[in-house]
Amino acid sequence: MGSFWIFYLVFLIDRVKLMVSVQPHNRIKGNVEFLLLTSGSWNWRHLNTSVKVDSPISVDVSLTSHYRLTGKHFTKYLKLHKSRDCAAILRAIPNTKGRDGVYTIYPDLKTRKLVYCDMTTEGGGWTVIQRRMDGSVDFDRSWKSYKEGFGNVEGEYWLGNEAIHLLTTKNKQELRVEMEKFTGEIAYSKYSTFSVGAESQRYKLTIGGYSGNAGDSLKLHNGMTFSTKGHDRNNCAKTYHSGWWFNHCYTANPNGVYRKTAVRTEHSVNWYSFGNEHLALKKIRLMIRFN
Repeated sequence: MGSFWIFYLVFLIDRVKLMVSVQPHNRIKGNVEFLLLTSGSWNWRHLNTSVKVDSPISVDVSLTSHYRLTGKHFTKYLKLHKSRDCAAILRAIPNTKGRDGVYTIYPDLKTRKLVYCDMTTEGGGWTVIQRRMDGSVDFDRSWKSYKEGFGNVEGEYWLGNEAIHLLTTKNKQELRVEMEKFTGEIAYSKYSTFSVGAESQRYKLTIGGYSGNAGDSLKLHNGMTFSTKGHDRNNCAKTYHSGWWFNHCYTANPNGVYRKTAVRTEHSVNWYSFGNEHLALKKIRLMIRFN
């Protein structure tokens, strides 16, 4: 390797070291790191960087950095506050506003649950309890699976009936349902009242106070108990391959079979009042917030 390239490589490494010393890596993960990064109550100070260069022809640079954290509220935030939902996280850490993503909540203040938080829409604080977007997760599940929750919180998932029950009985919650057609048309339905009963009540749904532009497709389902395959009062869960609050059978079925195109069929992810037809939707998500 010529002297020019050696000089250039040393210069490049120095610039990398300089950039790294300014601020911590922007992909720090985990609750502790996220709180420290977003709170603004402390300072990161770069201690050292080690650089390893391999191969005289193709250069591979391995870089490791160490930081020291200081701040008067450091001890306070290490004792992680257990937030019941995304709204509680937003209240405790206002800097999370506008930072949508995966957070940890404790619906009963004991059991840890990963969830996607919408920290942007209408001021943020929304706990996403259901999301469909690509058909990557099978929603034709058992009672136990719907009770505990399933899927990937960064993609498609169902939070879990037990968690939804805990979240909606401790505090009054509102529900927002957002949906998108394959044409790109979007709409929403919002409900000022949303709660789910205990398992002993078969997770009975209470819904009301509609507003929005997608239509009130949940009105028919108010007062219904949850159904899944194996726990199916009227054969709807078996027929439509999903778990839901069916009522002979539905005008809304966000957990239905995911279709890759906008086909017209009852066997699909569907919100009937959004166009008054059984048209497969591209995306839909249900999220709740302390009201």
